[in-house]
This record gives sequence, structure tokens and C-alpha cells, in this order.
Amino acid sequence: MADGSAKGADGVSRKEREEPLETLLDEAIAEADGEKMRIQDLFAAYGTRSFGPLIAILGLIAASPIGAIPGLPAALGVLISLMSVQLLAGRKDPWVPDRIKHLGVKRKKAEDFRENYDKWLSRIDNFISPRLEWAAGPTAQWLAAFFCIGLSVLMVPLEAIPFAVSVPAAAIMMFGLGLTSRDGLLMLLGFAITAASIYLAFTWLGGGSEPGADCSESAALGLMAPFTFGTLALL
Repeated sequence: MADGSAKGADGVSRKEREEPLETLLDEAIAEADGEKMRIQDLFAAYGTRSFGPLIAILGLIAASPIGAIPGLPAALGVLISLMSVQLLAGRKDPWVPDRIKHLGVKRKKAEDFRENYDKWLSRIDNFISPRLEWAAGPTAQWLAAFFCIGLSVLMVPLEAIPFAVSVPAAAIMMFGLGLTSRDGLLMLLGFAITAASIYLAFTWLGGGSEPGADCSESAALGLMAPFTFGTLALL
């Protein structure tokens, strides 16, 4: 029987390809030292393997209830941009400044999220598989990295709107999972959610809203986030 922990040429194990969300989150929590799960714990878990797992876990954190912590979306956005720029530049191993590595969230929050959303994470993992390789090739990877930079920038102003950050974060997570599992369908979903993120950002941030429109737009954003994840979970 093949060892699920054995690494491929890109440093990603078979288990991480088949169950990326559950495995990556479990590894990050297990690596945490003390009461906080820090960025340095993510790097200790899988920071020297490839960019896909890091982008996926950062997107997952931003899209989850943990991402509602004030200031966290902006910090995650900086990290995602940094990862994406390095991916565009052709760097092999991810790198972040030591000062950023000490940022983190309470380990208990991550553990609670893992426990409360176990079935949801499992259903998404069951949906993931290597396919549509043309949509997960070098060109698609370059485009994904480029869009991740823009999406991470959008996360900063959208932090002021309830649930809004989860939309670009969902696209980033899709790109990270697609890179990790070589899943072209997830890459295509990432591009689709990117288009929705851009539309929503320009709709809300473009100004000129009619009186009372703010509430309806916020409500629409609040509904779209769970709809995005719910649809994927049902596939």
C-alpha cells in the first residue's frame, strides 16, 4: 500500500492532494506551539514544499469565521500577495520576513473551526481530484498568482463589510487547492469567483449608491459567501 505521507516531486504528499483542506489544517494545528497558531507554524508544517498549500490555508483562514478578527484580513492579504509575487517570479520556496512569521490567531479558534466544520471540509475534499490539467497548467498558475494579488488587495477595503472578505478569500482558496491538487476545475471556479469578487467590489466601492442601497448590498454579500461555499460542498 502506498504511503500517503510520501512526497511527490513538488513536495506535496498524496494525502494532501486527496484531502487538502483537512490535512493542511490538521498539520497547521499540530505544528502550533502554545496557545497561538502562528505564520511560522504554517511554514514549519509545509512552508518549504510549494506555494499551493500556503495559499490554500491562508485563503481558508480568511474565508472562515476566524477571518472576522479585525485586521486579520489585511495581514493575510499581505502574506497572500507576497506568496503570489514569489510564485510569479518563479521562486521555488516561499519566504516571508521574520517579523510577519510571529503573527497568528488563537489555536483554540482554529481547533473549534476544524471541529465545527468537519463535514463541510470533508465534502469539499471528496470533490477535489486531479483533472482538466489544461486549466491547471503553467499559464493558469501564472494567471491565478496574478489574480491572487488583486484579490488580496480587495480584502482590505471589503473588511468593513460583513461577510464580504469571504468572497475573494474563497477564490484564493480555490486557486491554492487547485495548485495543490492539480485540479483544473477548482482553478476555473477560482476564476469565476474572482469575477464575482471584482463585480461586488466595484458595485459597493464605486460610490453613487442610492439611499438604502448599502443595506441591500451588505445583505447580498452576506448571502453570497455561504452560497459560494454551500454550492461547492454540494457538488
